[in-house]
Amino acid sequence: MFQAPLRALGSLRPNVPPVILAATSVSTVVFTSTPFLITELADEHGVSTGRVGLISSLQLAGFVIASWGAGRVLRPRRRLMVIAVLIGLVANVSSGLVDYSAMLPLRFVNGIALGTIAWLAWAEVFGDDERIGDVAVIGPIVGTVMSPIVGTFGDRFGPDRLFIALGLIHVIPLLFVRASRLSSPDRVHKSRHRPTGSAVAAMVALGLLTLGGSAVFVFANSIGRDEVGLGALTVALLFSVNSIAGVPSSRFRGERRNAALWVSSTATAAFLIAVVHHPIAFAAGLTLWGFAFWMAVPAAFSVLARNSLYPAERAGDAQAYMAVGRMIGPIIGGVLYDVNAWALGIVGSGIMFSSAVALGLLGRRRSPVSAAGAP
Repeated sequence: MFQAPLRALGSLRPNVPPVILAATSVSTVVFTSTPFLITELADEHGVSTGRVGLISSLQLAGFVIASWGAGRVLRPRRRLMVIAVLIGLVANVSSGLVDYSAMLPLRFVNGIALGTIAWLAWAEVFGDDERIGDVAVIGPIVGTVMSPIVGTFGDRFGPDRLFIALGLIHVIPLLFVRASRLSSPDRVHKSRHRPTGSAVAAMVALGLLTLGGSAVFVFANSIGRDEVGLGALTVALLFSVNSIAGVPSSRFRGERRNAALWVSSTATAAFLIAVVHHPIAFAAGLTLWGFAFWMAVPAAFSVLARNSLYPAERAGDAQAYMAVGRMIGPIIGGVLYDVNAWALGIVGSGIMFSSAVALGLLGRRRSPVSAAGAP
C-alpha cells in the first residue's frame, strides 16, 4: 500500500538515484501525514487540537536546523543517507509507543532526519534544471497518491499505528542504498555578500507567506472534519485534489509573473477553508491553494532575484526565511484554532495578504545593478 507513490514516480522515469527517490518519497509521506495526525492525536490523547500543532512546529524546527547546517558541516555520502533514514525509522516507530509529552522531542529528532534527507536530495541535483524538476515533482505526486491512504489508515487504526507504519516504510530506501551512488560534489566555500534592503523585504514576504499558510494548512484536516462536518475519507480525497492541482503549476516551465496575484489567491484559499465552513468552499479552497501556492513561490523568487545584487546567494537565505515561517505558523495557528477557527482563517489569510502587498510593491521597484555590472 505504501509503495504506491514509488510506482507512480517510477513511471515518470526520473533521472535521480533510486535511494534519493525512495527517501524523498518517504519524507513526503511523513509531511503529508501531519495534518491527519493532528486530528487523530487530539482525540486519542485528550490534548487540544491547537496544542497538538506543536508536533508540526518541532518537526519543522529539526528540519530547519538539519537542512541549514548539514551543508556546512557534512559531506553528501550514502552512509549519511543510511543514518538519516534509520533515525527517521526509530523516531517514528517510537512516536507510536509513547505518550504525547514524550512524543514531542521525537518529532524534533524526526525533523533532523527529514532535513538531512532533503539536503542530500537537493545537493544531488543542484545546478541541473532537469533533475531539479525530477525532485520537485515528488511532493505533488506522492501527496496525491498518499493523502487518501494516510487519512483512511489513521482514521481506522489510530495515530499510534500510523506512526509505526510511517517508521516501517523507512525500510524501503535502505533497499536501494547499495545500488545507488551519490554524485553530488563537496560543498564549495566562498565569500558571500550582504543582501540589499529590498531583498531582505522580499525574503520577509516569503516568510510571511509560509507563516500564514502553515498556520491554516496544518489544521485544514481538523477544520474540514470538525467545522465543516466532512468525513475522514472525503477530506483525504480533497487533500489529493490539492496535490493534483499543484502538479501543473510546479512543473510549469515559463516565467511566472504577478507574485502578488498568486499570493493573494493562496490567501483567498485560506479564507475559504478556515472561515466560510461550507463543503463547496472548503473543496474550492484546497484546490485553489494547490495550484496558486506553486505559482506564488517561484513568482516571489523572481521578485527576490530582481531585487538582489547577487541572486544566487539569496536562494538559500529565502529557503531559511520560509522554513522559519513554517515553523512558527503552526504555533500561532494552534493558539488561534483553540480560540476560534474563524480567527485562525482571518489572521492566517491576513498575514498572507500582507505578503502579497509587499511583493506587489517590490515588483514595481527598479532592479538594482546586477552582480555582473557591479564594481
